[in-house]
Amino acid sequence: MNKKKLNLFFIMITFLLCCSSCGKDSKPTTEQTIIDQEDITVENPQVDSETSSDFGKEKDADGFIVVNDYVKTSGMTINVRVKPSTDSDIYRLLEDGVILERTGYNDEWTRIIMDNTNFYIHSDYVVESEPPEGVVVEDDIDEDKERKKIVVIDPGNQAGGIAAEEPIAPGSEATKHGASSGNVGVAYGTKEYEINLVYANLLKVELQSRGYTVYMTRDSNNVNITNKARAEFANNTDASVLIRIQMNYSSNDDMTGVMALCMSDDSPYNAELYADSNELATRLLQGIIEQTDAINHGIYESEDMTLINWSEIPVAIIKLGYISNGTEEANLVSASYQNKMVDGIANGLDYYFAE
Repeated sequence: MNKKKLNLFFIMITFLLCCSSCGKDSKPTTEQTIIDQEDITVENPQVDSETSSDFGKEKDADGFIVVNDYVKTSGMTINVRVKPSTDSDIYRLLEDGVILERTGYNDEWTRIIMDNTNFYIHSDYVVESEPPEGVVVEDDIDEDKERKKIVVIDPGNQAGGIAAEEPIAPGSEATKHGASSGNVGVAYGTKEYEINLVYANLLKVELQSRGYTVYMTRDSNNVNITNKARAEFANNTDASVLIRIQMNYSSNDDMTGVMALCMSDDSPYNAELYADSNELATRLLQGIIEQTDAINHGIYESEDMTLINWSEIPVAIIKLGYISNGTEEANLVSASYQNKMVDGIANGLDYYFAE
């Protein structure tokens, strides 16, 4: 066989070998194998609950996911155990359908409250439940409940003071006079208790025109109501906020402007109301400054104000001006200025309730 024929023979052999391997898959690379494994769909996968819907939920020191809801027993005879173990003592036996308050759960056990004590039921024997009739779960409470447009207005002071002492706060040994008549204007002899009520009545009418429900701690100057009693009156209504209308006074007769008061953020009496009370005071000042040229002296935080300390709802005292300054006193008794001031207070309340 000559050289030319030999080369042709090898070409034909190579062609036949290639054709014989065309229908076979090549061996996958390592990367291809990993991709194929990730694409596999598992039928009915067994998913651990703590790695799915429970992932990231708050757990307590015992490893239980913290909840505050209700479950119902599901089974003929359910063991309520002292500890989350089948070896622990049985506290009580329950029948099917008993609704229980649940405070936590893990993969195996449900923690419930009975007789003000924690007990445990195997999770296989409880199902989620609606609360018992008449019980309101905290999560179901309308978030806007505390912002319903219901206001208590306290016109500060009264015609006759109350000399008898009363505690300035729950549990406090410190005391103050029950009430005072307030100060008297230097230029026009304006009685503070009278002008406080004038502004309160104007504000009541304005707020009612805007759709508010308004309660007044007093609608007369001749009353006998202590500061503590005023706060308690507000606490016993369905009001969202309590505001006191009052004037200011200083030995420095050059002082003018508005000021608000609320509790401090670490008040030993009602610090939990600080955020809302501070916001309320801020919005009231904002509304007034937008309507008048009054100087803004800001918010004074105090733990000495009886009305504030006894309040169980957000509270602010708004001091509308200094009757120790003749020019400001003249403004405060002016009808046009009163209308601006009242509009400003009402606007401030609108801002607060819009939050």
